[in-house]
Amino acid sequence: MNQLFLEDLAGSTDAQVREYINANFGGDRAGYDGRPGILKPEDFDDRFDVLIAYVSVGSWGCDSSAFFLLREKNTGNLFEVHGSHCSCYGFEGQWQPEGTGLEYLKSDKFSFSTGGYDDNARENEQKVREFLAAL
Repeated sequence: MNQLFLEDLAGSTDAQVREYINANFGGDRAGYDGRPGILKPEDFDDRFDVLIAYVSVGSWGCDSSAFFLLREKNTGNLFEVHGSHCSCYGFEGQWQPEGTGLEYLKSDKFSFSTGGYDDNARENEQKVREFLAAL
């Protein structure tokens, strides 16, 4: 399976990315209360493959951004997760996979935030576009 892990997750394995998601998108402040569409990160392991994982955490946690592209194992459907935070909190409670389509992801309407501290923002955006074009 082709995967693209960028910025703070560059060089990570699939297991390390999943561990990062569980540690940073879950936690005591996540507030999971049965709201539709909100999954506990640890519940996604059997359901999704991680295709793209991008995280950029700024100094002291400020101006941080995350983007994940997931493929549902049973259906092949694509889902995206976007997260951001300032230094007050982390990504807790933002694990909300939203259905998406390849046509949209390949269009000029698709974008993701690279935060304020990614010195490789343009290069990372280009790598994501190239990865999506190859899907």
